[in-house]
Amino acid sequence: MDWRQWLDVKQYEFLLHWFMRRQRELKLAELNEPLAYDGFSLYDQLCQQMLKEAEIAYIERFSQTVAPIALTNMLHLAELEISGRPHKAPVRSVH
Repeated sequence: MDWRQWLDVKQYEFLLHWFMRRQRELKLAELNEPLAYDGFSLYDQLCQQMLKEAEIAYIERFSQTVAPIALTNMLHLAELEISGRPHKAPVRSVH
């Protein structure tokens, strides 16, 4: 998803920083639990909580609703930013 479909730059930055701050507060990256696919893991519960809180914070800040897909994508983008993006190997052209 291209975030520009749903958010302007200020909205994008607000959500990215909000999710990064909240994930650090909740110590999301420090969770050490087995993968669960039932939607009831601590990770899943914390993510659902953050999505609801982010929606409220967004409405309070911008006086409008936000697309749920934008919230979900920003949550995961914040995770990537916190963990550090993997570096891509340079593409070599073969001549």
